[in-house]
Amino acid sequence: MKRVILILWASVACLIAVEKQYSPKPDVVFIVVDDLNDWVGVMGGHPQSKTPNIDALAGRGVLFTNAHCNAPQCGPSRTSFLNGLYPKSTGRYFNSTKRPPFFKDQVMGGITSKTPPENPFYFHKHFMNQNYRVVSGGKVNHDGMKKEGLDANFKRSGEKTEFTNKKVNLWKDGGPQNLSDAETGDYQVARWAIGEWNKVSDKPLLMTVGFYRPHRPLNVPKAYFEKFPLESIQLPLIPEYDDMKDLSDYAKGIARFHAHKDTFKPRSDHQQILHLGGEQEWKYMVQSYLACVNYVDAQIGLFLEALKQNPRGRETVIVLTSDHGWHLGEKGHWSKAALWRNATRVPYIVILPGVTKAGTVNNQPISHVDLYPSLCDFAGITKPKHLEGRSILPLLKNPKSKRDVAFISYGPENTVAQSERYRYIRYEDGSEELYDHRKDPHEWTNLSKNPEFAAIKEKMKAAVMDFQNK
Repeated sequence: MKRVILILWASVACLIAVEKQYSPKPDVVFIVVDDLNDWVGVMGGHPQSKTPNIDALAGRGVLFTNAHCNAPQCGPSRTSFLNGLYPKSTGRYFNSTKRPPFFKDQVMGGITSKTPPENPFYFHKHFMNQNYRVVSGGKVNHDGMKKEGLDANFKRSGEKTEFTNKKVNLWKDGGPQNLSDAETGDYQVARWAIGEWNKVSDKPLLMTVGFYRPHRPLNVPKAYFEKFPLESIQLPLIPEYDDMKDLSDYAKGIARFHAHKDTFKPRSDHQQILHLGGEQEWKYMVQSYLACVNYVDAQIGLFLEALKQNPRGRETVIVLTSDHGWHLGEKGHWSKAALWRNATRVPYIVILPGVTKAGTVNNQPISHVDLYPSLCDFAGITKPKHLEGRSILPLLKNPKSKRDVAFISYGPENTVAQSERYRYIRYEDGSEELYDHRKDPHEWTNLSKNPEFAAIKEKMKAAVMDFQNK
């Protein structure tokens, strides 16, 4: 009898242990914002930025302050993180393959990796193969998601253009609109996402949601413009001296071009803004961007509120980021399509129940190519063999863990190595830049010719050359 009782107790203990080890797969929510730089309250990119909902999300999880895209344009960036590959393995470096006049002989498209992975596929397909219900809405892939065979897909519709005045900006975008939020595209995306979130199913859910603003056109309902009176607008910090004087002609060429276009020749975008109305015109552009950021934060907030209750009784993983950064006159440059930190740095927030500690800030260098393997680890599913990134789960489990560098490409021979402290840039003509972000967060002083930093530069140069040649 004692032996029977002991066997029964052992069986019960095994069942309890198995039950303790087993936990249903979590729901995974990935939010990507278009053209959002570090003008987020918790990142301090601009002192007047208002992003209470994104800030609150960061307060609930881990904020990565040294996260970057792998290519500073929409199409190549999204192609990279959706496939888990660097641009050299996707073959997509630019939105447009038109060659700027200062570019040399580097190819404008096509796979340049000597050993590209075979048969890559989006993480959506992988999650479907792992028995997830997969839905996607808004701008996630640059070219749409219809062909992916998702359980549900939503394309953001067009918007009305009822402006409060005839004022337009540099690119002929109108400004304040006589519209309610309910008449705007990103509101529609948020409402669709809430509807899909509230559907109950036996399968765990992977949901990817793409919000379009602050992408151009820089127009949103007038209520958002009114929060940022034009007379009070603070311009981005720039030095009193010319911080372009220590850059090569190649780098200066990138600064004056707007995504492969020299629209206002002989003036650059920034010179044209100042020509049209001086600092007042520049302030209007900044006001418009701040209004768009505040607007999209409000729409994201609607969705985040719904995520506080999980109708499937599962844990909820949340990741929020942007496809790349954005310049607003820093280094005389506008928009993306550059290799300075303003163009590549993105917000990156992770909430992983049971792992992340609320309010944590991590400054290790990570990039979007790490997203795919990370999502797999967060969901507890296997990772495909083709992935080139590294999961950030070890950084979440141990905040003291270190990373070496993240790589960013604007063409196969224009490459950045970003470490925890330094940024090294090498262009195809051999010109270089090196910045110490601890002492020079705005990248005003190029240290590449400073002998005191020769060892650091050579180490980072070697990493870049190895990355390009592998």
